[in-house]
Amino acid sequence: MPITFSPIEACAGNQPFAECHEVDLSRPLDATDIQTIRAALLKHGMLLFRDQHAMTPADEVAFNRAFGWHDDAQCDFLFGFGAPVTEHRVSGAAQMPALPEVSVLGNVLLDDYHGITNTQLVPVLGFSHSGWHADGLHDMFDGLPEMTTMFNPPGWESKGGGETYFTSGVCALERLESGLLDELSRCVVAYMRYPNDDAQDETRRIIPGASVMEREGTFRNGFAIDRHDHDCGLHDFELLPEHAEQAGRHPCIYRHPETGQRSLYITPGQAVCLLDMETGAIRHGVDETAELLSAALLPSALPEVRYEHRWQEGDFVAWINTLALHSASDPSEIDGPRLMHRVRLSTPKRRWAEGRYLDFPTGT
Repeated sequence: MPITFSPIEACAGNQPFAECHEVDLSRPLDATDIQTIRAALLKHGMLLFRDQHAMTPADEVAFNRAFGWHDDAQCDFLFGFGAPVTEHRVSGAAQMPALPEVSVLGNVLLDDYHGITNTQLVPVLGFSHSGWHADGLHDMFDGLPEMTTMFNPPGWESKGGGETYFTSGVCALERLESGLLDELSRCVVAYMRYPNDDAQDETRRIIPGASVMEREGTFRNGFAIDRHDHDCGLHDFELLPEHAEQAGRHPCIYRHPETGQRSLYITPGQAVCLLDMETGAIRHGVDETAELLSAALLPSALPEVRYEHRWQEGDFVAWINTLALHSASDPSEIDGPRLMHRVRLSTPKRRWAEGRYLDFPTGT
């Protein structure tokens, strides 16, 4: 039977996301299947595949490599994009030694799980301390992952909580007041200096704690002294434009090179200031930037607008990072054991070399 698609009922009317039917991702996709799914990913921004119980980690990697968005030369997988180690690595995740492209996330103790031994997974990211983002946007110069996939393998379904939130960056622009859209179209976000694949020095880490997010995960109010105890308050730390020096810079509004779609492309929790796209000069300071990015995203982040995906065993979800923003829900809301697989491969790097940009990002 041919592959078909239908709106996801829980968000139909608010989001363009779709459920894919009549496909078994444990079997190799033929050229027609790949073309069909690829076109649907670019059209909808996010696809849900139910009942993929027979999928293996190798199948997950094969899916991520099927569409040509990955870097064939990538051989190292650091900072959450994979690492061939068995211990707790980044953001509470571990990597499969034989398939380091696959991260394993959750809250359980693993012993001999696809080669991962004696590893306690710790859920770290959440709505209150990460908020809405696109993968790699805040901590990569170049080669950002076009697609991310997550899989809820059989035998691991939480009793409650653990949802992943999604909202379309394309539809977010449709909800923007025209003046704000025009202004953001002229801006590049300067993100916080941070260790990344190209500059791994830990001295680049300038923030004192996790971002504290408010207004439905769209507004950073400061940095938590203790992410697990909100009564501890915020660090006495002033974020300054200088904290974005030698860090990632990416357009607020992304124009997809294949489809021409424009989408809101921001990670508010790690943004420092807004720069003029043509000159690189500061156009909006730290406080103004936080307000503007929240105002842009909030209408699309409201509970009645966003899609809150409640994971079931066998669910496989794929999304395009340049077309859809996402956020984890708060780890404190997870009821019972949780284990998930995640794959996100870098795209070929074109703009960053020898510690500097080869050109200034324009977003066109």
